[in-house]
Amino acid sequence: MTGFLYFLGNTLRWPVLKPKEFFSLHAYFSIIYLITFTLSKYDVSQSNLVFTLGILAPLLIAIGQGLPIDCLDMESSLLKELKTKK
Repeated sequence: MTGFLYFLGNTLRWPVLKPKEFFSLHAYFSIIYLITFTLSKYDVSQSNLVFTLGILAPLLIAIGQGLPIDCLDMESSLLKELKTKK
């Protein structure tokens, strides 16, 4: 439960600490949604595929660029956060 609350707290602090990343990610999601909506409006059969790949792309790019395996480990996340605040 403590780990869940820690990551929930990080999620709530993220928009305040890194607003540029927060807004750019949400702008990206909005653009993907608008593209999908436009494709589905014109009866393009692959619009669901475009949506799925568009939403998964940031995760796949992060994994491709070396997302650490311990990214969901609370202890290593705490140590990284303490290192960056000094």
